[in-house]
Amino acid sequence: MMGVTLLTSVAAGAAGDIPLGNVPISINLTNLPKITVEKPGGGWYDTLALSNSAGSDIARYQVQAPVQVSIRNERHFMVSLVEPLVLTHETNATLAFTTEQVAFGYQGGALQALGSTPVDFSNPALIGGTSTGSYVLSIAARQPAGGTGAIAGNYIGKLVLLFEVKI
Repeated sequence: MMGVTLLTSVAAGAAGDIPLGNVPISINLTNLPKITVEKPGGGWYDTLALSNSAGSDIARYQVQAPVQVSIRNERHFMVSLVEPLVLTHETNATLAFTTEQVAFGYQGGALQALGSTPVDFSNPALIGGTSTGSYVLSIAARQPAGGTGAIAGNYIGKLVLLFEVKI
C-alpha cells in the first residue's frame, strides 16, 4: 500500500494539505523473453570441422551440429544468416569453397535453408516458464576446383547467425 497526498488550492485565505487516503496499487512484473542458444550441455562451438567422408561425392564437405534453444516466457523464435558464409584458404584467398547450404531445423526433422530473411521456429510448450528445443545446424560446401595438391590446406570462415525471439 502507498499513501498519497493530494495538494489542492482552497478558497482565498485557507490553504493546506488535504489527505486523500491510501490508494492500493498492484504491481505486475513481466520478464521479457530471453533466448539462449548453445550446444547440448552448454557453451558454444569453438570450431566446426567440415568433412567429406559422408556419401560418394568427395568434393562436398559438410557438418551437422546439434543446437539447443531455450527461451524464457516464450516459445517462438526466428533464425537468419547475417552474412553469407565464405570459406577461404588460409594463405591463398583466391581459393574458396562454394557454400551450398546453411540450414537449421528440428533434430530428426526437415531442415530449412537459412538466408537473410528470418525463418520461423517454435520450441515445445513451456515447462516452468521456459521452452527448450533440440535442433541441428547443417553446413554444406563444395571444395574449390583444382587438383588435390593445388587446393590442399586449411580453410577458414565465419558463420554469423541471428536468433531472435518472436514476440
